[in-house]
Amino acid sequence: MRVASHARRRKACDLCVSRKIKCDLAKPTCSNCKLYGVDCSITEVKSPATTSRRKAPASETSPADLSSTLHRNDTIESRLTHIEARLDQIAAEKPSGSASHNATTLNFQNFPEIRVYKASDMWNEATTLPCLGISPQFPTGAILAQTGKLELPPLQEVMGVLERYFDSYGCYMPLFDKGSFMKMTVDWYSENERKDLIPWAAINLVLAMTYRIMDDVPIEQPKLAQCMSNVQSVTTELMAWSDDILGLQVLLGMIILFQGTTNPQLAIVLIGSAIRLAQSMGLPSARASDDPDGSAQRGRVFWIAYILDRDLALRAKAPYTQFDAETDLELPGQFGDDDMGILESCTGTIRFNYLRARSELAIIQGKVHNFLYSRTAQRLSQEQRAETKVRIEQMLSNWRSALPQELLRSDKLFQDFSTISVHLVMNMYNRYLECLYRIHGTFAFDETWTDRALCYLSPTVIPTGDDGIDGKINQKEISPMPSAWSDCVEHSRLGLELAAFGRETEYSTWLHACCNLSGLIVLLVNIIEFPDQPSVMSDWSLIVRILSKFDQMNDKASNEPFFLLQVAHELDRKASRQVKRVAHMPSLSHQEAAFSEPWANPDLMFR
Repeated sequence: MRVASHARRRKACDLCVSRKIKCDLAKPTCSNCKLYGVDCSITEVKSPATTSRRKAPASETSPADLSSTLHRNDTIESRLTHIEARLDQIAAEKPSGSASHNATTLNFQNFPEIRVYKASDMWNEATTLPCLGISPQFPTGAILAQTGKLELPPLQEVMGVLERYFDSYGCYMPLFDKGSFMKMTVDWYSENERKDLIPWAAINLVLAMTYRIMDDVPIEQPKLAQCMSNVQSVTTELMAWSDDILGLQVLLGMIILFQGTTNPQLAIVLIGSAIRLAQSMGLPSARASDDPDGSAQRGRVFWIAYILDRDLALRAKAPYTQFDAETDLELPGQFGDDDMGILESCTGTIRFNYLRARSELAIIQGKVHNFLYSRTAQRLSQEQRAETKVRIEQMLSNWRSALPQELLRSDKLFQDFSTISVHLVMNMYNRYLECLYRIHGTFAFDETWTDRALCYLSPTVIPTGDDGIDGKINQKEISPMPSAWSDCVEHSRLGLELAAFGRETEYSTWLHACCNLSGLIVLLVNIIEFPDQPSVMSDWSLIVRILSKFDQMNDKASNEPFFLLQVAHELDRKASRQVKRVAHMPSLSHQEAAFSEPWANPDLMFR
């Protein structure tokens, strides 16, 4: 094979190039040339790029260029020398097989502190809650399980907390079965070998729920933060757990905890996964289990998931996940044999199935959501929308009428029921109020309603006086009052009475904040519109207390007032000036009226 000196990088001989066949470059003659009986040669083929370049003669190279080239070569050589030295060092330090195995043992002293949920982080509107999981440098639950580092408080301490949980909140919201949970806890502590991960998360969850919901422990307290971090560290494992319903139960408990924050986004994200997990286990179907005891607990867990799904769908204005058409479970029995989900008065004269009432209300919540936010509802005619609204109003009215009347009187509720029972009734009643406010367009986070309330601050609508007394409302400059206004006002009073005198915890305060703000603005607008009504003084006593509570919340949560709280304060000033106009009492101060009613007694508490 004849090869030109300047063509040594050619990959084929002349024949193979011309015929576009693969050349094996065999010497002295390639296989194809031998086959065709021709000389095997490779000649130069100059490319345009090659011919266009003109290589400078060596004599034309300047001293500066030569110096630059030498400097680059020295730099490259020094870098290569450094790299080779580093590789030799790494090779010398490489551990043996046994040493490598021992090196995988985790040293927990090197891990950072657990990222605690600061109140300022959770309550400031400018920030959001930490995303799912804890600090990425902190070991996950799976790693902790592999290294045998799943830790809990002493068994005696844990059992005391569990007893309080199951005798109170856990009885009314039966997320877990007490007997099986207690046995699981004792078994977990009895295991000397590797501990199970999901039971560990479940125990942490119940501890966190007791501390947060029942004991009013602040979110930044280390013992609560530790439990919540432990549970969050196994979120992935919980979503993939299919051996039983324990993983689903823990997910639902996490959702309950995250609901009582300023940002329910975590709960909204988790509920979709929880419902899908419940569906994959067949919980929406009565035919999925043949075990009567297990079937009862599965049914209770499903209805809790159903309630949370409808709560969060309405709050987020997003579609719910569990459709009624895909559910054939019966509602919880009115009076079950095991008393699970039953609220009972301290005197024993009132028994009420809380879980069933919440489930019935959740069905109505779904219809409210469909009416207001579904794509189908947007295509309804005005007549169809009016008919649908009337039906929903009737359903809400029937649901409220079916409640024991003692639950609709704040004084009886406080006197006859335990603290946690009152908080649960408050939550239920606020969900009812949210439906009422939304269908009548008086929800505080409805932009149209907020804009209408802000109109009262305009001098065009209410002329401003220099002596602290404003003029009458110019009704021509403002849109008409929402429909069923008197019902909204009447029912909002009970909600605010419960908030004002019900000893709310930090958790329940944020859980009910949206409805309490809505009720506050409803009462303020009602005083502005009707400053001569007989209930002005009692309404104002509620307003004073609720405004004070929101001011305290705002001081802890943010350096600047929430927008709706600012609106409420402005409406409060307008309402005061309207009352002064009617009463001709320029010195009237609503603080003087704060405790004018007998029922507004700060010492009126419940057992």
